Amino acid sequence: MNTQFKLIGFDLDGTLVNSLPDLALSVNSALAEFDLPQAPEERVLTWIGNGAPVLIARALDWAREQSGRTLSEADVEKAKARFAYYYGENLCNISRLYPNVKTTLEALKAKGYTLAVVTNKPTKHVRPVLAAFGIDQLFNEMLGGQSLPAIKPHPAPLYYLCGKFGFEPRQVLFVGDSKNDIIAAHAAGCAAVGLTYGYNYNIPISESGPDWVFDDFARLLEIL
Repeated sequence: MNTQFKLIGFDLDGTLVNSLPDLALSVNSALAEFDLPQAPEERVLTWIGNGAPVLIARALDWAREQSGRTLSEADVEKAKARFAYYYGENLCNISRLYPNVKTTLEALKAKGYTLAVVTNKPTKHVRPVLAAFGIDQLFNEMLGGQSLPAIKPHPAPLYYLCGKFGFEPRQVLFVGDSKNDIIAAHAAGCAAVGLTYGYNYNIPISESGPDWVFDDFARLLEIL
């Protein structure tokens, strides 16, 4: 076990789980109800990272721009509600764990690390997604978008983990795929690993300045 790090935090979407297909399905199901254009997955990818409300807001802005249509405030709210419905129905229909995630998490748990998930995904969906892949029992804490007053890139979730488990920021390593993950970690005084395969607005994660950049989740074992 690494003598510096005691707690390893992980983002969820784009880090542990490839959820893009289900997110795109949910977005497009909601858009279809209003006869709005269907968004390709590569476009939906650029909207991920700031939570579900921001994702669907970006989708609606794009769809209105593409179609030249305007929506009433009532229609916007209805569209957001329909997205929330489809999002709940399509948590793990097409989503898959990224390669080596489960075996690496199990290895880290066996080494004695405290493991946590910190995601901007709606809190009510976090445990069901992890449970669907049989990895929920590996985590000591699971924080979602409504768990605390602030979400990433704010450092509050990482401060919370330090306080709950009694660790200093330098003892926490955060693993994510987005600039929001790296910003939050560094703002809290924690080291960060950036994964190249996730959702970072089509910008190389290396540009966000993580302490390590890996293209394979299993490479965490090289430093832990």
